[in-house]
Parts: sequence; structure tokens; C-alpha cells
Amino acid sequence: MKNNDRPAHKKTFKTIRITVWIYFFIFIISILILMWFTFSVSLESNYKRMKISNIFDIANYILTDWSKDDFTDSSLDKLSYDNDMCILIQDAYGLSVYSNDMMGGNCIIHSRLFTADLYKYRALAMESADGIYYTEVKNNRFNNEVMLFVMILGDKDDPSGYIFLNTSLEPLNSTIGIINRQILIVSVMLLVLGLGISYFLARLIETPIVRIIRSAKKFGQGDYSAKFDGHGYTETEILADTLNYAASEISKVDSLRRDLIANISHDLRTPLTMVKAYAEMVRDLSGDDPVKRREHIGIIIEESDRLAALVNDILDLSKLESGTMEINPVKFSITKKIYEIMGRYTLLSEKDGYKFFVTANNDFETEADIIKIEQVLYNLINNAVNYTGEDKTVYITQLIKDENTARIEITDTGKGIEPELMPLIFDRYYRAEKSRREVIGTGLGLSIVKQILKQHNFKFGVRSELNIGSTFWFEVPGRVTEDTETDERNDEE
Repeated sequence: MKNNDRPAHKKTFKTIRITVWIYFFIFIISILILMWFTFSVSLESNYKRMKISNIFDIANYILTDWSKDDFTDSSLDKLSYDNDMCILIQDAYGLSVYSNDMMGGNCIIHSRLFTADLYKYRALAMESADGIYYTEVKNNRFNNEVMLFVMILGDKDDPSGYIFLNTSLEPLNSTIGIINRQILIVSVMLLVLGLGISYFLARLIETPIVRIIRSAKKFGQGDYSAKFDGHGYTETEILADTLNYAASEISKVDSLRRDLIANISHDLRTPLTMVKAYAEMVRDLSGDDPVKRREHIGIIIEESDRLAALVNDILDLSKLESGTMEINPVKFSITKKIYEIMGRYTLLSEKDGYKFFVTANNDFETEADIIKIEQVLYNLINNAVNYTGEDKTVYITQLIKDENTARIEITDTGKGIEPELMPLIFDRYYRAEKSRREVIGTGLGLSIVKQILKQHNFKFGVRSELNIGSTFWFEVPGRVTEDTETDERNDEE
């Protein structure tokens, strides 16, 4: 496989469609197993538990209401009729107090053949811990099972009577067979319906994702105009919107990257051409003329310095963005540092007529990497020099926002920045239109400013008005050390 080949995803069992089918199929099978177990295995045991629970409730009801005046034989008749149950109540001597046969010959407690066994079941109830005994008894007459329940009335040691309840246990074999056949039919229908629904759901879920994948393949092949369509679900719509935003930003960055390469190539080619041209002139023409040789070699040195500055800026920017460049904070007066730096622009004022006005009302001490802050000030002042107006005026102002914060502003009088370009001004791929004069620096200054200030966690920004000028600012924490007179310095003088 070549390095640029894309792996073919042949593991179709991992697709959303197959995954949904599998999980839906497992879900359906689980439901069917639960149905089979409920109706085929546990139906009979559940039926018996319900019967026993019902008998207990009736026995406790009789025991509770037996002594009430409104509890009559008709109440017991209704209870027996409603529950299809035989009721026999005996006194302490085994004589019948109440008897009701609702099941005809299927009621064994009223059978003469079973009368002798009543003493046995009374004894079993007496032996039990709670005075209750129940069991399944075979009714030989109808060859079926019935439930027999015995409860002692009163104290076990001195019972006042006995309650016998008898109800039939319906044979469930034929019922279970019918239910099983119905479950089989329902299972087949449910399986077919479930597979159909799962296929439909899988297609619905898969469709927007497939559209996004197709667009992603186009985008991966360099087609930045590809649009991601995720309509159908909120999540896929959010994903598509995010990818569209990322694609827009990547497209923008790619365009700016090409511009940067073109700009850097131009910046490198110009000094390299100059170095080569003047080196050839030294070799062929001015080698024997000390004055011209010195002039040409000076130009070579200047252009070499421009190349070195460009390479250093690129390296610094890469280190800052990768976080490998360390910050070494020290305490220093940023006010004095501004004046110190401005002293180095005297030659530019005298030679090219630039005017620099510095305003600082207080001496302000901060803690930062002094070399990096110097670089920030140099880059912002150079940027102002490059883009200031025809009056060649630059203003450097230190404002005390509060006792712990100072703002440094560098203002030019140039054309200003268009509002839509403001978010891009600190981008390393962005380069504003050059001024008509020779540009100082490498064009990466604002990007370096941004990274240095971000590493220091210092606030920074820019405000601009068209045809009036731009102001770049940053804030430093610290403290005021002393009051000074306002110094409006004009380096043209």
C-alpha cells in the first residue's frame, strides 16, 4: 500500500446498519425468551402462588370479620360464590358451624370420604408454627388437583374453631399448549416486523452520516468547497455545522498559508538577490576600489541581517506557538524600558523625519520576561512606523488603569484597519497591504506579539478607525512606584 492510499473499510459488520440490526435482533430475541419463559415455564408456578395468596387473603378476611355483627352467612355465601371456593367452618369440637359447597363434587372438604381426613389436617395445622396449613390434594373422583387450606381460629393451645377452604387448581397443560402456539405465531411476526423496523431505523440513522463521510472524503482530497449536510438529527446537524466551520477555517488558513509562503519567499528572494548581485559586483567590479567595495559589502551585510532577522522571527514564532520557549520573569520598570527603547529610534527620526511622542504620568514596575516585552514593544513600534500616515507620527502612551494595572498603547496615523479584517490582524498567516514606504521588520511581528502576550497571560488588542489610524495596546500587572511629569517627547527635534 502506498503512503497516500486510504485503507479500504471492508469490515461491514462494524457499520451502523449491521450494528443496529444486531442489537435490535438481540432485543427481540430477549423479549421472545422472556415471553416463552413467562408463559411456558413459570405460568403454572405463578398461578399456584396467586391461588395461595388469594386463599390467605380470604382466610384473614374471615378471621378478622368473623366476630362482627354484620358478618352473616350471606356474607360467607357471597365470598364463596365470588371466589369459586368451598368454605367450611368448624367449632372446637369439629362440628360444622358454616358450610358452603360451590364446586359440587369437586369440593373434597364436603365429601363423606374425606371427612375422616379433616382431623388429620387439623392436627397438621396445630403442629405448624402459625396455625396454618395448606397443600395440594388429589381428587380421585375428577382426577384433578385441588388446594386445601386450614387455619386455626383463636389460640393454638385452646382453639375456638377451624376454617377450611378448598378451591380447584385448573389444569394448565392445554392452556399452555394454546399459549405456546400463539407465542410462536407472535414470535415470527415480531421477528419479521423487528427486522424490518431495524432496517428502516438503520437507514435513517446511517443516511446523514454517509452524507457527511462523502463530504469528508472530498474535503480530504483537497476540495475545500465541500459542504457537510447532516440534516435529520440534532447531533448530526451539530456535527455537520462544526465540520463546515472547521472546513471554512482550514480553507482560510490554507489560503493564508499560501500567502505567507509567497510573502516569505518574496522576502527571502529580495535580500538573497541583493546579496548575490553585490557579491558579484565586488568580485567583478569593485574588488580593487576600497570605497565601492566597502559600500557593496555594507549592503551585503545589511541584507544578510535582514535574512537572519526573518529566519529568527520564524524560529521564535514556531517556539512560541509550540510552547517550547521559556518565560523568565523579572521585575523591571516598563516606563524606563519604553524610554530606553525610544532612544534607539533617534537615528530614524533624524534620518527619515519620524516623530515619536511618548506619554507616561507614572513610573510603573511589572514582572515579566524583559527580553520578550522588549520584543513586543519593538514589534508594535515598528508596525506603527510601517503604517503611520504621511506625517510620520507615532504615539507611545502609558496609562495607569488602576494601582495594579498599566496599559501601553502605540498609535499610528495611517489608513486604519477595515472592521472585517480586525480578527485577522494578529494571525501569522495574515499580512496587511504594505505601506508605500520601505517596511521595517519581517512581517511576523504582530504574530510574535500575540504569542508572547498570550504566554504572559496579558490582555491585548487593537482598535482602529479608517483614515484616522490604529492603536495597538497591551496591559501589564504591577504597581506604581513614583509620580513623574508628563513627558511628550518629539524625537524629531
